[in-house]
Amino acid sequence: MENRTLLTDLYQLTMMAAYHESGKQDDIATFDLFIRKYPEDWGYLIAAGIEDAVDYATNISFSEDDISYLRDQGLFKDSFLDYLKDFKFHGEITAVPEGTPVAANTPLLRVTAPRSEAQLLETMLLNTVNFQTMIASKTSRVVNAAGLGKVVDFGLRRAQEKDAAMKGARAAYIGGAAATSNVAAGKEYGIPISGTMAHSFIMSFPTELEAFRAYADTFPDSPTLLIDTYDNIEGAKNAAIIGKELIEKGKRLGAVRLDSGDLTEISKDVRRILDENDLGYVRIVASSDLNEYKIDEMKRKGAKVNGFGVGTEMITAKPTAAISGVYKLVEDEAGHKIKLAPGKKTYPGKKQVYRVADENGNYTHDILALENEPSEGTPLLQPMVSDGQRLFQRRNLEDIREYSLKSVRKLPQKTRETRAKRYISVPSKGLQKIVDALTHKYTPETEIFLKTYAGGA
Repeated sequence: MENRTLLTDLYQLTMMAAYHESGKQDDIATFDLFIRKYPEDWGYLIAAGIEDAVDYATNISFSEDDISYLRDQGLFKDSFLDYLKDFKFHGEITAVPEGTPVAANTPLLRVTAPRSEAQLLETMLLNTVNFQTMIASKTSRVVNAAGLGKVVDFGLRRAQEKDAAMKGARAAYIGGAAATSNVAAGKEYGIPISGTMAHSFIMSFPTELEAFRAYADTFPDSPTLLIDTYDNIEGAKNAAIIGKELIEKGKRLGAVRLDSGDLTEISKDVRRILDENDLGYVRIVASSDLNEYKIDEMKRKGAKVNGFGVGTEMITAKPTAAISGVYKLVEDEAGHKIKLAPGKKTYPGKKQVYRVADENGNYTHDILALENEPSEGTPLLQPMVSDGQRLFQRRNLEDIREYSLKSVRKLPQKTRETRAKRYISVPSKGLQKIVDALTHKYTPETEIFLKTYAGGA
């Protein structure tokens, strides 16, 4: 496993050095990782990157080369660098199972550990969970819009370099994509791979029909033909010829792909041409800068499309450049901790998330309660690491995907729509009591006076 210990913000190391100098490095502290708020129109989030985050935490260590580099910076004392030589994570991690749909402002993951150990995890855990959660959630929205249509990840060429392409393909699969065009991701993660052809292939032959025939000769088992290089309608007619030739060989044409123009209206014409040639089984796949909004509109207008290749807008979560995942101190040996900054208020203490369902097993909302506070619902946060050691092997990616798809289907319908109503979590009475007490404790006396004696001004 690649050592990513120095893939962190400098201030994690400077804080650790200060903790070490002041004798606080071994104080036990608890941090929550959560997403502050939803992007516009999003109704829920898919927790992804959890397994990778656990792997990072349980394998963290400083190599001799890492420590040599830090010494060369002239920032750190030898005593602190000596402390790093034997550094490892000894704490506990509790998290929702990867693939779980979660609400904003609700813990996806909780770390309890000696303060310096918990502190160092912040940057890499956020880097891992934020990106994969964003892509899995975006993909889930696209998959919801597509309905029964198969969604394939076409994002490799538009991803921000290798890591984003690989982890993005993984997250997209968790979110419900059926396959990826990324061959390396297929090999690494066992994701089904899928692809068609480029326009350059068509243009490499004297005619479109000859190009189709050459491809079908090479891949006679359910090939997909790209039909828009010159004209979609003529392309569909040429595809129909290939379809009949394949039938004579005991094979079948799998699909045709549309990549330009008014995809909805073109799909209707193409469907008619295929059906008239007794090729009703041939699927129509659409691509071309698709997203959940465009797919939703196509479906509402009666597009005859069976599958969608989605690239740029899924692998980058466009227009959402990033989600607001944070990692906040909620408790230490001195007691509960809270942040009261406007728009960034946090819930203190060790907590549990309880999922409440109706009589049919469909989710209605979550309750955020203190860890040992009785509550209705099913607890979501589960122990994953104890004393720095994994409690369970990595879950199979296929199992994570199936669990996620099944869980999303239990969310309220309005939460799954393209312009969604947000899924919520509500604080328990016990948690709210502590929030109120800490808010009062840290609120300036002048503000309390104004609220009490000036009508809440």
